[in-house]
Amino acid sequence: MDKGKFSIIIVPHDLKRTRTYRIPYALFYAVVGLVAAGLIVMIIFVASYGSLLLKVREGLIYKSHVEELEKRQEQMGELRRNLAELRSMNLQVRRMLGLGLTPLDRLAMERAQKRKEEGAPALRTEQAAMLRAIPTFWPVRGFITNKFREGASSRDSLFHGGIDIAVDSGTPVRAAASGYVTEAGWKDSYGYCVQIDHGYGIKTLYAHNEMLVVIDGERVEQGEIIAYSGSTGKSTAPHLHFQVTQNNVLVDPLKYLLQ
Repeated sequence: MDKGKFSIIIVPHDLKRTRTYRIPYALFYAVVGLVAAGLIVMIIFVASYGSLLLKVREGLIYKSHVEELEKRQEQMGELRRNLAELRSMNLQVRRMLGLGLTPLDRLAMERAQKRKEEGAPALRTEQAAMLRAIPTFWPVRGFITNKFREGASSRDSLFHGGIDIAVDSGTPVRAAASGYVTEAGWKDSYGYCVQIDHGYGIKTLYAHNEMLVVIDGERVEQGEIIAYSGSTGKSTAPHLHFQVTQNNVLVDPLKYLLQ
């Protein structure tokens, strides 16, 4: 028997013929060594691949964090731009209302700005209320047949305290701004009319209506139907007489209405 080899005997199930293979120990050890080396290489590869996957995952998480930070920076930039627009709008509104900016006003605005930056909605709420008080919404759409004209007094023949807008009878008349109805009824010269107090010293009047749909003390929102147009009172044809007072002084409504 060859001492440098060992035998592997294969016995078939039919027992007809067995097969014997003689394998040198050197070859066997070489195969075993290769298999072991292959296993070691595979283990190292799996470990390295797992580490690589972990690093890729960490990289994706880091990328997600960076994108989130960039998104927040964009939101902060947008917020700063919005605040700048709000400050500009506040100045325009106050100038429109004829309100001067005193040092106390500026201090209040600075404090409101700080509260806004800290998350308090005071500035936005106040400006929203001011914007809702400005009669920018057309009560009806039609041809202006008589414009606002100042005069020496209300008895001056040239004087006309508002604008006349020609519309068909029964046209819905809408509130030019949000506020509270202070008058809703009949006046000899105005016929059926509605007066709304919008706050900040601004009031609007809607005259010569055919029918009213609001009552004294009622809260109305901008664009809400308050009456239907007609030709009541001292009127020669269906139209709406619309006027605006600021601090009890009649002003041109076209100064406020958006075109």
